[in-house]
Amino acid sequence: MAGIAIPRDRTDRQQAKGYCMNPQCLEDSASQRFEFPVNHDHYACPKCGNDQPPGVGLLVLTHLLVSDPKGRIQGDMGQRFRFACDVKRGHLATLTNLEAVTGMPEFVSCLGCLAEIEKRGHTDPQGAVITANDAA
Repeated sequence: MAGIAIPRDRTDRQQAKGYCMNPQCLEDSASQRFEFPVNHDHYACPKCGNDQPPGVGLLVLTHLLVSDPKGRIQGDMGQRFRFACDVKRGHLATLTNLEAVTGMPEFVSCLGCLAEIEKRGHTDPQGAVITANDAA
């Protein structure tokens, strides 16, 4: 199969999610895209078989960056941070891995980070508790 491949430097600790923009693949009329789990290096939409961008792609995995005096990631003025889902990870997103980081829990899509958010009781700007079920 040609088409889209998961970047080699993307974490394999969290399952990747793909998307398809084909209107025939939408789950309902309110959906803007069909999302599906990606379990292997090369993938295509399981409904229509499309494996060519921009109609099919890989969703960005957004992690939560939390303050930690022993964290492996150093920020401004010597502050230390870590990923909520992986205390041992010492690098942020790369140009190719389709991963991102944020300090804002309401934008997190990583299920491991969302579980940590739920455990810690983080809330979004409106005061609602963020749970793993809120993943994008």
